[in-house]
This record gives sequence, C-alpha cells and structure tokens, in this order.
Amino acid sequence: EIVQRVLFPLVNEGFKILEEGIASDPSDIDIIYLYGYGWPAYRGGPMFWADNEVGLQVVLRKLEELHIMHPGSEYFRPSELLKDCVKKGLGVQQYVKQSKRSRL
Repeated sequence: EIVQRVLFPLVNEGFKILEEGIASDPSDIDIIYLYGYGWPAYRGGPMFWADNEVGLQVVLRKLEELHIMHPGSEYFRPSELLKDCVKKGLGVQQYVKQSKRSRL
C-alpha cells in the first residue's frame, strides 16, 4: 500500500510530463530517475517498472481509488495519457512510438 501511494503518483507525473511535451519518450524519464535519483537499475526506471512489472491497468485502478478517497488532491488524479494507454491496451513505450509514427 505504501509503495503504491508513493510510486504510482510518481509514475502518473511521468505520464503528465509526456502529455505536456516536457519529455518526448518514457525512457527519458527513466534515465533521469536511474542516474539522478538512484532508482534501482534492475527495475528499469519508473515508467518501465509500471509498464512491465506492475501493469498500467493496476496503476490506473489504484490511482482512481486513491483519487476517490482524496478528491481534493491532484496528486492522485490519473493523467489522460495513462487512461488512453489502458483504454487502447498499449504500454506507454508502444503508445509513444505509435504516436510518433502517426505524425510522420
């Protein structure tokens, strides 16, 4: 529960960073956390971890639960990109690659 309350919002912020165009690729966010904040390398970074170890559906479901419990907090409000990835059944890396291809 503690890990979910702390790390799922962190992942959600990563999705918001991608939405806002601050980062163009999930691996950019992972690199920052690996080398800048000491994220365990064997986990691959928070975006990779959420996508491949936890599952985006699990992250979204828990964030929605936490947002209902804390409606005044933006901390737990799921990003639109996260919702879209889950809706389309795509991982964040797949989604970004697909979006880049469609822009060409």
